[in-house]
Amino acid sequence: MSQFPGAITGTAIDEDRIRAVAHEMGLGGHVDDVLSVWWTFDILQPTLAVVARVRAGGVSCYLATNQDSYRAACMRARAPYDEILDGAYYSCDIRSAKPSAEFFEHIASDLGLAPEQLLLIDDQPGNVSGARSAGLNAECWSHTDGMDRLRALLEAYGVHLD
Repeated sequence: MSQFPGAITGTAIDEDRIRAVAHEMGLGGHVDDVLSVWWTFDILQPTLAVVARVRAGGVSCYLATNQDSYRAACMRARAPYDEILDGAYYSCDIRSAKPSAEFFEHIASDLGLAPEQLLLIDDQPGNVSGARSAGLNAECWSHTDGMDRLRALLEAYGVHLD
């Protein structure tokens, strides 16, 4: 993202800007391939099923992600997050990114909760450390760790799926 400094913290980028940068870099013949990167992400159904069960148990769930404005628009258009989550926090909208304390403080403030009332589950150890430094409960988990480990993490915080 060095071609788009500040993008994940709010400097706007759009398809036209991405196309222009691709041409500047000599990738004009591959600009559609370059753009496809922003639209490529996995929607992991087993994880979404766990989220649905957590929410069914009365626990709110939010997405907290570092994204530029174009990628955030792609995610909003393609992912079913509006249907399965209580909301989403994109770094480009907050104008601060994980792992900064400001990112997590914004979310806690927006939700009207004390940081210690929140649990972040993230696949990046640095983001987990940043969240903990901001007073949140936080655990590192990736889909490659498996659903059993996710369930165990949730159980450790009193979130029961059964």
